[in-house]
Amino acid sequence: MKSTPEVRRSLPYVSEVGAVLLGLLAVVAVVLQFGPPGSAMVAGGSAAIVGAIALKDTPQGRLRLTLGASLATGGAALLGWSTAPHDLAFIAAVAVWAFGAGMAWALGGNAGLVAAAASALMLTGPAWASFPDALIAAGVATAAGIVQAGLVAIAPRPHRQVRSGALAGGYRLVLTDARRLTNDPEVVFNHGPLITLWQTFTPTDHEARRRPTAFRGMYALPERLGMTLNVLRPVASTPAGTATLYAAADVLEAIADDPPGAKEQARGALHVLDDAVGELPGSAAAAGRRLRRQVSEAAILHFVGSTRLRRPPMAVIREQLNTDSPILRHAVRLAAAVTAGVVTARVTGVPDAVWISLTVLLVQRPETAHTYTRCLARLAAVFVGVGLATTLTLLVHPVGLSAGLLAVLFIAVTYAVSGLSYVLMTATVAVSIVFLVDIDGAAADPALATRLIAVLLGGVLAVASHVLLPDRSLVRLRQRAGELLKAEIDYAATVIRAFAHHLDDREEVLGAMWNRAVRARTAFEAAGGGIRADSAEVRHWLTAYRLALNTVTGVCATLEAQVPTARVETLDLRFVVAVDDYVDALRGEAPSAGQPWRVDSRHLAEADQQLRECAAYLNRQDGAQRVLVSEVEAITRTLLAVSLTGS
Repeated sequence: MKSTPEVRRSLPYVSEVGAVLLGLLAVVAVVLQFGPPGSAMVAGGSAAIVGAIALKDTPQGRLRLTLGASLATGGAALLGWSTAPHDLAFIAAVAVWAFGAGMAWALGGNAGLVAAAASALMLTGPAWASFPDALIAAGVATAAGIVQAGLVAIAPRPHRQVRSGALAGGYRLVLTDARRLTNDPEVVFNHGPLITLWQTFTPTDHEARRRPTAFRGMYALPERLGMTLNVLRPVASTPAGTATLYAAADVLEAIADDPPGAKEQARGALHVLDDAVGELPGSAAAAGRRLRRQVSEAAILHFVGSTRLRRPPMAVIREQLNTDSPILRHAVRLAAAVTAGVVTARVTGVPDAVWISLTVLLVQRPETAHTYTRCLARLAAVFVGVGLATTLTLLVHPVGLSAGLLAVLFIAVTYAVSGLSYVLMTATVAVSIVFLVDIDGAAADPALATRLIAVLLGGVLAVASHVLLPDRSLVRLRQRAGELLKAEIDYAATVIRAFAHHLDDREEVLGAMWNRAVRARTAFEAAGGGIRADSAEVRHWLTAYRLALNTVTGVCATLEAQVPTARVETLDLRFVVAVDDYVDALRGEAPSAGQPWRVDSRHLAEADQQLRECAAYLNRQDGAQRVLVSEVEAITRTLLAVSLTGS
């Protein structure tokens, strides 16, 4: 299978997965031996949640993320176990936590998933638990998470160190070029190390597509900086040009060398850069401002870990406290459905009724498009997973460490399939939860039918909550407009990239991207048809949006006919990098739960300009690539117009 190597390389390193799984198993074994009844499930659940965070490939500090997740799981365990003996208090606590878990999606997908997963630790609190038991459970959950965080701290990823070194080398190359340019405007830059930098971060195209946008910004920045230096050549030896280049070099030096006080050094150099850019003449001023933005972006990525504006979490959440917010509506739906499941479990007294609420947590997400199909797919996955695990429990009666081993095994499978199928991943998660819930032997002979009925009831509650409290029609239209735009852009990005890189199975890949765009357009038109477009503004927007996307589709059709059929070996590497950067700008970042996918106008405009500048490196035989440069301008112009009207 052609895709197998790429899929394999996109997965977390085996050693990292092994360390996390061994940490999970060790925690479970210790708590089974020394902890109170029920605490092994809490420990295993917390270790699994934090372990999943630890395995994420992110430019942000994993230690900080894992410690935060550890505190969240500990808090959930404390709240659930301390209120479990008291029906009303427990129901109220679950409702409040579930609402908060829903609102956590405003902070990002990771925060939302961690908060929802932590809710499961609440739901399993035993009715006999005392407050000391609750404190022990909270301590066990937090400690289990800290164990995983410790594994992250003492075993840093070798490839992260390689990336860091390559990135520092890229910045040193650029800062050296900047200083040389002030003395010799004709100096020739060596771009080879920057190409190596790209290859270090993206050994496969599959990995390049999956990598967070922040990563792409990191490894693309040195090349973008080099392109900007080229534009500043005419003014490099002037006083303002020299001051600009030296100030930029000082910022990059602080980033590359990272000495004590590097952040203050970079901040001071940025102030100097601001003043110097203000003195640049005429057309050079625009290039100077671009250099300033790029250098600032590099500093933020290095010292903060993300180019996203850092705001207090509560400020971000408060923005979602309006009736149009998909996040707020998801929080209300989640709280209502989970609470209804808890009430049912408490009223009926059926132990396996906890699976009503657990199923809600597993299938419900703050998504507007394809809500019901995805809910039903996840529900089917949970049904199969719970049925399989419960059947295995009835056959082999795993208890204690044997149940822990099975849970760890299926958690390993979850990690392995995480990038392949969300349905399969949901099924393996459900299997793991079954073995963790049953780890103390409380359900040595579970009732399969009762569990499956509980799963179905949870699915009914999840879907019913969407029916009773749907997202507003205009919000759904906006979300599906964003999804359609993203599908069209992914199609365009694939076509454009094929002009610089050979595309295996071209017809199959492009056909799949086209079919996805068609499905997204169908969903968009369905959402638009369900809206009374009495407003002239809405009617005008719909017409303009359709025309813009038709333009993008037409350009892509033209480009697809010009795609080289053989691997391109003679292209200048600077042009290849410019194409890749433009593709990254097109693809943007995954949509958040509260906002649809949008065009990054600034990055797209810069990437378009860079691509046109790099057309100077094309040879006579690069006719297809020249067509690409001319047609890409139409895509950029159209998408910038779309971004102004809103998506």
